[in-house]
Order: sequence, then structure tokens, then C-alpha cells
Amino acid sequence: MQTFCGITTDGMLDYLAAIYKLGTGQSTNGDRVTTSALAEKMHVSPAAASSMLKRLEETGFVERSNVDGITLTEQGRLAALQLIRRHRLLEVFLVRVLGFTWDQVDLEAHRLEHSISAAFEDRMDRLCDYPTHCPHGDPIPRKDGTLPQESLLSLTAMSPGQQGVLRRVGSNDARVLRYLSQLDLQPGTALRLVDVAPFNGPITLAVIAPGCDPPPTHMLGSELAAKLFILLEPANQVN
Repeated sequence: MQTFCGITTDGMLDYLAAIYKLGTGQSTNGDRVTTSALAEKMHVSPAAASSMLKRLEETGFVERSNVDGITLTEQGRLAALQLIRRHRLLEVFLVRVLGFTWDQVDLEAHRLEHSISAAFEDRMDRLCDYPTHCPHGDPIPRKDGTLPQESLLSLTAMSPGQQGVLRRVGSNDARVLRYLSQLDLQPGTALRLVDVAPFNGPITLAVIAPGCDPPPTHMLGSELAAKLFILLEPANQVN
């Protein structure tokens, strides 16, 4: 097992990564991280989450307050990003080198992320030509703790007629990813929003591909559409 920023248990790292993801809006709980939200994400009881949070607070990795909820210290943030970097690099490696599909890699990467060495991580990075994003479109943290920045818009926030490129899918649910694969909706796919039904109704989008005229269209429920994040074409962006 590798030591990250002074942490010696895998469980502590998993909690820090979960807090980071919850706090950056990669969930439906918003940016304020609570013990109950963390317990739900970690699939443990609130009492178990609270016990781990006490350990993390005592060792200087998190801070807790009634106003801000659970926040990472700088040391905790760096440790979380180190594990997230390793996980996402593993996902790229599993897809590009070992032939896994994007719906299979989250669980496999989780099994491996605490076992590989820093040298193995560096070699994966080189072998995969220093990727910036995982197969789901999530940014891969750099070694210094910085992240590639992109201004993305949820599909549900777009207006009919706008188009761009699907850059990130905010779900690791294998069933969701397999369904999106069937529709050819993966990061890198060019899309145009065709129509949005009122009252939280379905969204109609067109997949833009060379040689497809008219382009194929798909209807997605608003809940799934909210998990698709688009990089708008410059002509479609609002300043």
C-alpha cells in the first residue's frame, strides 16, 4: 500500500476522495457536504461516517462546521486528488491497453488503485500519452494538484439549436454507460439540442456525424440528460 500525504489507510483516502467529489458538485447533494450525504456515498451508516470524520479531523485532513459542513484542508485536498488521479489513469489504461469498456473500468480501477506503485502510475501515464481526461470525461488531476479547466454546460441548460461536443458523463453506473454506448453518446460525440419538452419532459438531441444526413435523433429523460456535460461550439456560447 502506498502512503499519500502522510495517510496510511486506504479507507481514509477513499473518504477524502468522496468528500472532494461531493464538494465539487459531482453529485445531487450540492456543494455543501454533510455527514449523511457522505455516509450515503460511502454506503455506510451515519455513525460510521462520523467516526471516520473524527479521525480525519484529528489528523488535519478535514474541517467541520455547522455553516460550511465538511471541507477538506489543503493537505486533505491534495491527498484526495492523488487518489483520484490514480483512479482515472487506471481507467484510461484499462480501456486503451487492456481493452475494457468504459462501463467496466470504475470497479476495476477501485480494486487496483491502492495496490499499484508510484512508478507503475508514472508508466501508465507515459504509455497512455499523458491523458487529461478519463473515459467518462472527468479531468485527471496533474501531479501538482491542478486540474484541466473547461467551461461545460449540462445538456438540460442548453437551448434548442445549440450544439457542441459531449465532454463528460456524470455517472459511473454501468447500466447508464451501456445505454449511452448503444446511442453512440460518449465523450467526443458532437450533438445538437433539438427540443426540450415542458414540465421536466424529455429532451430530443441529434448526433452529428460525417455522412449522416439527417443526423440520428434520440430522446432522453431529463434526469439522464442532466448528467451529460457539453462543450459548446464558440458560436453557441453566451458571453
